[in-house]
Amino acid sequence: MSPAADHSALRQRLLALLIAETQQVRDFVAVLEQERKILGERDVEPLFALSEHKNRYARLLQQSADARTSLLGQAALKHDKSGVESLLGDPANPVWNNYLKAVAEARALNQANGALLTERLAHNHQALAILMAHSDQPTVYGPDGAARTRPGSRLLGSY
Repeated sequence: MSPAADHSALRQRLLALLIAETQQVRDFVAVLEQERKILGERDVEPLFALSEHKNRYARLLQQSADARTSLLGQAALKHDKSGVESLLGDPANPVWNNYLKAVAEARALNQANGALLTERLAHNHQALAILMAHSDQPTVYGPDGAARTRPGSRLLGSY
């Protein structure tokens, strides 16, 4: 096979990978949107089940990125944006642009969700601190250096 034919075949494989990966990113965005909705609600219990879906998509996306990296390696190109654009032959390729838009949306939504989660954790820590401050138990430290709120407490059945 000639180098031009090899390049054309690799380009077609890259386009197919980008189309599939773009759909995976869009599916991931749908999960992130569900996560955002749950983070805005009082009951966050559904986050546990949703995290399994999120982790599954993260693994799929990593596999797709690995496949893209391998393909670029076969073309002797860098494993970055310039390598993809070089193999595509057109930085304005619509498949590539759709992929970049989907990834930007996923990144922004994931960062926003992370900020919401951090804010919720801060509120929970603050609430716990207030509750602990208003308990009639002094905070002391055990032999392991961990804070204890009940200096004389023991687990039932322990000696």
